[in-house]
Amino acid sequence: MDYCTLFPEGWWAHCCAAHDSDYLAQIGKALADERLLQCVAAAGDGNPVSWLIGAVMFAGVGLFGRRFYRKAGEGKDARTG
Repeated sequence: MDYCTLFPEGWWAHCCAAHDSDYLAQIGKALADERLLQCVAAAGDGNPVSWLIGAVMFAGVGLFGRRFYRKAGEGKDARTG
């Protein structure tokens, strides 16, 4: 499954899945994006590369994630509606 939309899957895929769930739950885009960064950084066991990957992903969802967040919210409205 492609949890890391527009980004390669890797050892951080579970963080992307959690981020997708946060978007579906509409917890707030900024909070969901921050949680993604923290998850990726923590999943790398302190490796500085994990912080870099997390920062790149954080920038990517900041620039391109608004449409996905909005779309996830529309899907939630249809499910609860």
